[in-house]
Amino acid sequence: MSELRERWQDPLLTALTILLAVLIFVLAPLRAERIPGIQEIGFALVTVLTGAVLVLSGKRVALWTLLVALLLAAIASVRRHFHPSMVDVYLDATAWLLISLALMSEVGRVVFAPGRVTYHRVVGAILLYLVIGLAFSAIFTFIGAASENAFSGYIVKDSASLADTMIYFSFGALTGIGSGDITALHPVARSLVLVEAMVGQLYPATLLARIVTLEIEDRRRP
Repeated sequence: MSELRERWQDPLLTALTILLAVLIFVLAPLRAERIPGIQEIGFALVTVLTGAVLVLSGKRVALWTLLVALLLAAIASVRRHFHPSMVDVYLDATAWLLISLALMSEVGRVVFAPGRVTYHRVVGAILLYLVIGLAFSAIFTFIGAASENAFSGYIVKDSASLADTMIYFSFGALTGIGSGDITALHPVARSLVLVEAMVGQLYPATLLARIVTLEIEDRRRP
């Protein structure tokens, strides 16, 4: 496993970025359109994503975190077919938050570690940016599920469009372009929107500074 991790660590960053981008920007909108089979494909991709993170990490904490996340997502999927309720929303949001935290921990460790800056590590930095937006979308889901008046223009409920809408709102805050038709009303949601917006502005500058530093350090080595 150690040899496999050493060989595939950098390429896995690119593979994970592609998988997560497909989940966020392709499968989530298609699920909102209620296209049959999309939820099953999404769950399969999440399983592959989890396996890739385990290869990247190899740590027990990441292993158990991702296994718990998969279990929660599976329970929510089964419950949704027989006894749909807001519990499913909390289970899904918890699963995605756990996956996001595991990804942030492991991807951040690889991207910002000492060594030569490769194409895959730069793509991994993009992956980290996507994961930040995904984590905030899960947190906004929690807030909206706890309070119906957390957002104007949208009520969080167990629906096919929930993931797509929360992702849309979260990345609108992260990039600074806003979501337009949805506004945060809950005080906690407003604070988190500000925090996410600041992260979205500071991350590129911090990333650029770190990458330049790593490249300079690598060139100075004999």
